[in-house]
Amino acid sequence: MISLVVVFWLFLVVFGLVGGMRGWARELLVTSALILGLFLLAILESYIGPFRDSMALQTPGTQVVVRGGLLILLAFFGYQTPNLRALQPKMARERVEEIVLGLLLGLLNGYLLIGSIWYFLNQAGYPTPLVTPPAEGSALQTQVGAYMRYMAPAVLTIPL
Repeated sequence: MISLVVVFWLFLVVFGLVGGMRGWARELLVTSALILGLFLLAILESYIGPFRDSMALQTPGTQVVVRGGLLILLAFFGYQTPNLRALQPKMARERVEEIVLGLLLGLLNGYLLIGSIWYFLNQAGYPTPLVTPPAEGSALQTQVGAYMRYMAPAVLTIPL
């Protein structure tokens, strides 16, 4: 069994590598899509009564699927960008900067997507048999609680 903290960091590394290969301009589109998704979820769950009421009636697993599904859908379409051939000569000259900025934005995208899904899973009490919650009172539960305070849905609340 692998710890959720390790899985989180592994996904961040993968997203960082993908971001480094894609470049910062394309990763910025994904960042915008993920922030839009978090914004939509916050607005829908705070100000739209029918959505809030219908989510409250759903099982925790369905809530995770709806919230995570929206973010995954927006991230998927954010990653589907066209290949811009006109920018290829310019990108060859600025390759190091492109890789480093892409890596940083890829890490940010991994944090926004994987961290948000993990936050939703934790908030719902891990409603799937695929993920076991940390044992009550364990050091891992304390560590997960510390991580949850800094995940995007907890930090990017309505005023922000």
